[in-house]
Amino acid sequence: MKQSFFNKLMMGALVVIGLSLSACAKKDGGAVRVAGRTTSTGTGISQGNIPNTCANANMTVGKIYDPYNSPNFEAQVKGFVSATLDPQSLGTISGNINDRTGIDMIGSFQFDSAGKLVAASSKVLIKIFDSYVGQVYNGQTIAPYQVEFSQAKEGMIDRTTRQFQVKFQDGYGEITFQGTFDSTVAQGTVYYQNYTAVSGSQPAQGTLGAFRAYTCALIK
Repeated sequence: MKQSFFNKLMMGALVVIGLSLSACAKKDGGAVRVAGRTTSTGTGISQGNIPNTCANANMTVGKIYDPYNSPNFEAQVKGFVSATLDPQSLGTISGNINDRTGIDMIGSFQFDSAGKLVAASSKVLIKIFDSYVGQVYNGQTIAPYQVEFSQAKEGMIDRTTRQFQVKFQDGYGEITFQGTFDSTVAQGTVYYQNYTAVSGSQPAQGTLGAFRAYTCALIK
């Protein structure tokens, strides 16, 4: 009984930490990253799914996942968020693209006619659906932990070989999308390197996961 009460108390404390944290990093005089967990008063929140069409390209949701559904995926995600959030504040996260928990991404990578990234017009929103999402705490429904980059640092696309790379960078670290595309799907790998860690530990780096999105939504 005491153990059960302790577990509930610890979970409540972690949720409060997750709800209250937000971060905004600046580099070269401009805000780049905003991270935090918001709340809502709804009855529940579900992870988005990749639609069968790209009718509304600006709103199409892509995925960051583990094609092998490795148990290391959760540790990779927590390593990434450790630049702005104590990773213990996240619940469990699956690498299976079809599971209730996981990661949605909404991005727009714009390139000019020469293949150079238009950094100011390129952005990405990463929404992490952990096992706490949808639970009600103090009358509020817990929402995903979001990491949003309002502009990119650099990148390129080769429309002949159909390869591209986009890097976002700020005072907390960097995240890079490296992939290929065809007329339908853009896919590849997401890498990250943190410069800081909120827990005071060594900044994490590594592979966040694979990504997949419709080309018409992601590549401009």
